[in-house]
Amino acid sequence: MKFKLMAVIACTAALYSCDDSTSGVGDFVSNIDKIEAFSSTYEATSETEIFTETFTKGIYSRTNRAYLGKYTDADFGEYSASFITQINCPEGFEFPERLKEITDVSLELYYTGFYGDSLATLTVQVDELDKVIDDSDEALYYTNYEPKNYYDETGKYTAQKSYAAVDKSVSDSLRNSKGYYPNIKIDLGEEFRKNLDDKSKDPNNFKDANTFINNVLKGFYVHTVQGDGSIVYIKDIWLRINMKYTVTGSQGQDSTAIGSSILAASKEVLMSTRMQNNTDKLQELKANKNHTYLKTPAGLYTEITLPIESKDGKDGIFEKHKNDTLNSVTLSIKKYRYNNDLNEDNADKSQYKMGVPQNVLMIRKGDMNDFFEKNKTFDNETSFLGTYDSSTNSYTFSKLNRLISHIFSEKRQGNNDADRDVVVLIPVTTETDTEGNIIGVSHDMEVNAARLFGGEDGEKLKMEVIYTRP
Repeated sequence: MKFKLMAVIACTAALYSCDDSTSGVGDFVSNIDKIEAFSSTYEATSETEIFTETFTKGIYSRTNRAYLGKYTDADFGEYSASFITQINCPEGFEFPERLKEITDVSLELYYTGFYGDSLATLTVQVDELDKVIDDSDEALYYTNYEPKNYYDETGKYTAQKSYAAVDKSVSDSLRNSKGYYPNIKIDLGEEFRKNLDDKSKDPNNFKDANTFINNVLKGFYVHTVQGDGSIVYIKDIWLRINMKYTVTGSQGQDSTAIGSSILAASKEVLMSTRMQNNTDKLQELKANKNHTYLKTPAGLYTEITLPIESKDGKDGIFEKHKNDTLNSVTLSIKKYRYNNDLNEDNADKSQYKMGVPQNVLMIRKGDMNDFFEKNKTFDNETSFLGTYDSSTNSYTFSKLNRLISHIFSEKRQGNNDADRDVVVLIPVTTETDTEGNIIGVSHDMEVNAARLFGGEDGEKLKMEVIYTRP
């Protein structure tokens, strides 16, 4: 009660400098000296949903990062990641003028981190694409695309390589040094080398990215074919071309030199990650009514029905406050403290602790497709960003009066959309400019999870409303 009284007093003081009044929801002009503020609490309901049941094409995944590997978790089941990538050939690229031969070619995958068993052995396979990808191919913007549409899965693969997330063949001193960049280096073999060597005889094949992709290399499908235990987070993809060429010395003599050129995957060409989750396990978690879940990537999200309408004999926010000014509406969603007890039955089975989603987007259910497809950012009116607070172990959204205002206006205009009062919580990552301003929001593609308070039979979510009444 003391907290509520303090909150009401603080809000009342803030009214004289606040410009966030809820337009169209009880705005008024008063000549009295004091405005009394009140507070009310309402219960919101929540449930777990599966991404692939809502996003039938998967989640929108246009990104400059790739993910690779396979991991089976006691709570969430099997999860795997693979990717298709093209290689960019920048304008002006040239081989040495007196190129003798290309000696070997490798695909190098550089990663910034991983999840799972650092020593688990997995086998990655590289298949060369057999069709030129049209950048307008919508399927490749989502995580559920079918790779066999872009390469011959019955044909001979280009290369394979066994690897572990931590390469023990590298000395500890080097691996722990500041400049070390962990990578998986895959020799693409003699047949690929010979074909590239033949293509290099015509410089026009390398004049720009489009010509290179059409005439030389359409791209790769990179996927795990054996093993289980880790997922690596890939930042850079290089095609390294080693060669011999002739140079003329200071005395006019010819000598053979050895060098290399690097072509990279970049934002100028397509890269698309494919995600697969064990839906049987996800269905089990969705069926749990005592709490809700978040699981990335492309796993589970939480859906919340806001208490706008009256229900079960209890007045909703609209009925109680349709003529009031809503000065603050706050919803705080607590997370269970330990991530290794996501499912009590499996508490002793999870070897590796998943990370906690650091940023969660709250957005109206009907808006979530457009939000990611059109590269929008949150507007604090119908979409909001909540950051995980480890001190309170929760995500807090404190400007929801603007959303409630929006819903009130729609309700008055006769909008009876079934999802009008429904919002979803989706784990996201953010992109910032040089000044730290958030300029982009995308799906969280790393392995993270959280079990939240709520659920149909669990502890109800509390929505705090502070309002003034003319």
